Amino acid sequence: MVKIWCSISSHGYGHAAQLIPILNELGRAVSDLEVILRTTVPQSFFEHKLQIKWDLQEAQQDIGCLQQGPLEIDVEGTWNAHRQFHQNWDEEVRKEAEAIKASRADLVIANISHLGIAAGSQAGCSTVAVASLSWDQILFNLGSNRMAWQEKVLLEIQEAYAQASHLIRLYPGIDMPAFHSSTMIGPSSLTFPTNIVDIRSVLPVRSTDRIVVVAFGGIPFEYLPIERLEYLEGFHFILSGVQVPLSFTRISSWEGLGIPFLDVFRQADIVMTKPGYSTMVTAIKYQIPLVYVCRENFIEEGNLAAYARKYGRACELSRKDFDAGEWGEALNKVLQMPHPHLVPPPDGAREAVDILKSFLRK
Repeated sequence: MVKIWCSISSHGYGHAAQLIPILNELGRAVSDLEVILRTTVPQSFFEHKLQIKWDLQEAQQDIGCLQQGPLEIDVEGTWNAHRQFHQNWDEEVRKEAEAIKASRADLVIANISHLGIAAGSQAGCSTVAVASLSWDQILFNLGSNRMAWQEKVLLEIQEAYAQASHLIRLYPGIDMPAFHSSTMIGPSSLTFPTNIVDIRSVLPVRSTDRIVVVAFGGIPFEYLPIERLEYLEGFHFILSGVQVPLSFTRISSWEGLGIPFLDVFRQADIVMTKPGYSTMVTAIKYQIPLVYVCRENFIEEGNLAAYARKYGRACELSRKDFDAGEWGEALNKVLQMPHPHLVPPPDGAREAVDILKSFLRK
């Protein structure tokens, strides 16, 4: 048996989504593979997606960013949470390393937990990071005039990353200079199922209505302007985590459909989202138009927005218009855009597996 210890950030679902296609490909290349998922991402997210033998161990692996909804980073809260997480840093690394040793893991993969990397190194395992961003780069852009304790947190994160055996950097990810060795590979995107439920058969939609899937990741909104959306003719909106009044005819709750989210995503005429890796890369792969709303202070957004505009049909909706429910102009604009001539780079899962296998032999 080959055992992989997988340390996954729980800042939304995007980090897990990046790893799923790579782990599935690894399962096809390596016989008798078993993966330990060390994360607080819920088990339901991996079900029906991860096609290998796996066991979930609920354990916090990092902080990421604290959010006030998917578009607002709580900067002060984020820094304070990191301070707490690092309060007994050496002891936390030691305990995680002991757990890795006890599991008899052959390889540690981290996206993009610095705890997992530091612990894997201390446990004597080859440790490979797989990611499109790193938390030191995210934190570096959250405020200036940092205090001494903030610099200490940043240094501990960077020192942990420096212990990685290698970084597999997913295109179009940001630069991550804390890693001493890295390889850029193609994007990592989810693959849609072939047998899907026709969502138009269960939605109260006209044949001419465009289905807009509002997909901002695993962090729910505190508010959405659903009253305004109800009056946007020609569109039907599928939302998640929002109570939709029974009288509304242009808005449906995904939870109420009883259909897997990937089935719903696949049939979208438009996806509205923030510039988040998995949603944008997957939408571009399947040529689904994108309307995106930026967070402004999340460093990865520039690369992702440029990728979407280069290889797909994508336009930005301002935060002001998003909050006001003034979505119609952007939705119509993206539908009228010509299809791009450039083809996005092929998925990098096989490249990732070749690299991971080379560390399994060490």
